[in-house]
Amino acid sequence: MTEIKVYPVFTDLNGTGPDPDLSPLPVVARVGSYSKSWRVEAHAHRRGQLMFVTSGSMRVETRDGSWITPPGRACWIPSAAIHSVTYTQASEMQTVLIAPELLEELPRRCCVIKLTPLLRELVSQAVAINNQYTLHGSEHRLMQVLVDQISTAQQAPLFLPEGRDPRLRRVTERLHQNPGDDRNIEEWAQIAGASTRTLARLFQKETGMTFSAWRQQLCLIRAVEMLIEGASVTNIALALGYESTAGFTSMFSRSMGESPSNYLTRWSQENPASK
Repeated sequence: MTEIKVYPVFTDLNGTGPDPDLSPLPVVARVGSYSKSWRVEAHAHRRGQLMFVTSGSMRVETRDGSWITPPGRACWIPSAAIHSVTYTQASEMQTVLIAPELLEELPRRCCVIKLTPLLRELVSQAVAINNQYTLHGSEHRLMQVLVDQISTAQQAPLFLPEGRDPRLRRVTERLHQNPGDDRNIEEWAQIAGASTRTLARLFQKETGMTFSAWRQQLCLIRAVEMLIEGASVTNIALALGYESTAGFTSMFSRSMGESPSNYLTRWSQENPASK
């Protein structure tokens, strides 16, 4: 069995706190502040972990792929999932870590979730309690409601699956470097050293997506990152290979449920320090 490495990556309200995995409490809360490009190398927790980004953004990576988590969203990481974290912007985070015996109804795989106003407030209250509660008091009941709310949270489409076949990775690594590269799958097949049919089959088998769907998902995630960084909608559309701003806006709106302009306005209102 692979040894689970535990890193002291959280800071609580009173400074560096103890290892959450060793706490007798069912739910442990922490807050953290991270500079841009700060990276936490691959590790895991015995508890399930909800990482709520209150400002900034982060990318969580596992063997299966990556999840971009913008402000106002949270990344759920199940127990024992080996993952690394890169803070793509200077970030503030609230996190709760949930004991293994409470995880049965919670997601079994990593995901980005949308926090309802209630869940957002429950996380904030858990942080404010600062792990000073008994197992039979009102604060403990609040923690139970928090766990229940995570189980019903809606997931956000911010996951990009990754394949492992070297032919596939020749294509995906180049697209990561330049998502706006609009070569068709026939041209990419030559670079991969595979037939067009083989490359198409590899995308479907290893990522669960067609080539075009995978590239569109890459563009969506990169667009969210660029919006947070302050790029204009026009510049993002051009950088991602769209012939028009309208085409990019349509893709973004279908996936995210709001236009990029509305998304940027909401993000700016939630993060006034970014202006």
